[in-house]
Amino acid sequence: MATYNVVKEYPWTSVPNGSKLREEAPRAEVTSFELTQSQLRAFVSGYLNVFNANKNNDATKFIDELYQVKQGSETEYIFPFFENTFRGYTNDYADTFSQISQRGAQMMGAGGLEFAGGLAEEAGFGGLSMIQQSGNQKLQNTVQKGFNATQKGGQAVIDFVNNKFGTDYSFPWNIPEFPNPGEFPGSYVETPKFYQYAQTDGGVSINFVLANTINEGDIEKNQKLIEKIIEESRPRRATAIAMSFPRIYTVEIPGLRYIRWAYLAQAAFNLMGQRRIIDKRIVPEAYAITLTFNSLTIETANFLEEAKMAPK
Repeated sequence: MATYNVVKEYPWTSVPNGSKLREEAPRAEVTSFELTQSQLRAFVSGYLNVFNANKNNDATKFIDELYQVKQGSETEYIFPFFENTFRGYTNDYADTFSQISQRGAQMMGAGGLEFAGGLAEEAGFGGLSMIQQSGNQKLQNTVQKGFNATQKGGQAVIDFVNNKFGTDYSFPWNIPEFPNPGEFPGSYVETPKFYQYAQTDGGVSINFVLANTINEGDIEKNQKLIEKIIEESRPRRATAIAMSFPRIYTVEIPGLRYIRWAYLAQAAFNLMGQRRIIDKRIVPEAYAITLTFNSLTIETANFLEEAKMAPK
């Protein structure tokens, strides 16, 4: 495995290479992996891994096998890490049949349920209110009998569930008393909202500067590092139609954050200070490098143990 230990061996600080002072520098350990499967094969394998993990009651191991990578092709990067923010995310709760909860696609029948729910609100509550306000006692009695029959059937279902699962649900359903429609013209039924499983974890950014003026040979070393990062994070064309995937990464910031599978979402390489032509290349006084890695999976609380934030 090739290793680029920027913390120990590169001119990101004036402290000499290999100094013990560098051993205490905070770092981000990034390992790149070469993908070996096509998109379709990876998609199918991903679902098979989920089913196998569910049979074996394994909560997280299947994530390790979510992507098939070429063994022995890893590259390890050890970058200095001096950022203020190491983690950020949002949580979202929404209605049961939202698009988010179905990973971007409506659950089968959800549209019909939502439509029926809307009709129930408008026709049921609005209609009942009109019936009550009409003063037609015979019509009200007929509707009440219908509700009573429905209540008996619903209670039978609830009784079955209670006996089966040991629950204690009931099915009270009577025509509610409505105020004057002129005073309260609208209606809204409060429904339970549930957590929406989505990838809302913010990426982790790594920023550092590589100087070209401290030690002899730094220019070539820095340029090779930058070329390696770009080479691995960009696709390579093999034929007129065949292309490789960019590499994926594991990112660990000791004691702070662990990302099992990530991709390089953004990279920036900037020239700093004076610059001149050396060996037909533009060489600045230093390179400013910014790398942002985003997770390919939902970062569940299980990863806290991997990051060693929670005691084992």
